[in-house]
Amino acid sequence: MKGDMLFLLATGILVASATAAAKDICPDIMKNAKIDGNNFAPLVSHSIHSLTLEDIRFYFKTDAPEDNNIPTVNADMESDQRVLEYAPLAGYDDSFSTPAMRQFDYVLRNMDKEDWQVKGYSSLEKAAHVFHMAELWNKAAEQYDIVEKRLDPKSELCGCLKDVQKNGIW
Repeated sequence: MKGDMLFLLATGILVASATAAAKDICPDIMKNAKIDGNNFAPLVSHSIHSLTLEDIRFYFKTDAPEDNNIPTVNADMESDQRVLEYAPLAGYDDSFSTPAMRQFDYVLRNMDKEDWQVKGYSSLEKAAHVFHMAELWNKAAEQYDIVEKRLDPKSELCGCLKDVQKNGIW
């Protein structure tokens, strides 16, 4: 029994050390890739906070799964769960041919819900926010296409960028 406890303790220390070491290498890896570690999390957090699965599929990855591991702010401000672990399906009306009309319709369908998306914003401000984010995603999509072609998904850099628990995004 004492041997088992020592083994568990030693294993726990090794795992904790390995986790700490893994976390410590990411700032250097990001710096070597010319990624500003001080601004990375705030910039990414702003870029993804209201992202929907439909937006991911339009701007970035057409086959993105529902369980996409992209944390977003819950549009239901009354919910106890303020942050979702994934970008959800918003239910955009696919009868519109442009993302602008789908997003505008989404705002109009929810405009009478005071606790939807951003508390205290008027419907016009909510529409402006949706269009602002669409503009940002459109620009980000250009960069995403370049990075997707050049970055090995199995690289240490990719691992650091995707680890939202350790890189400050979550």
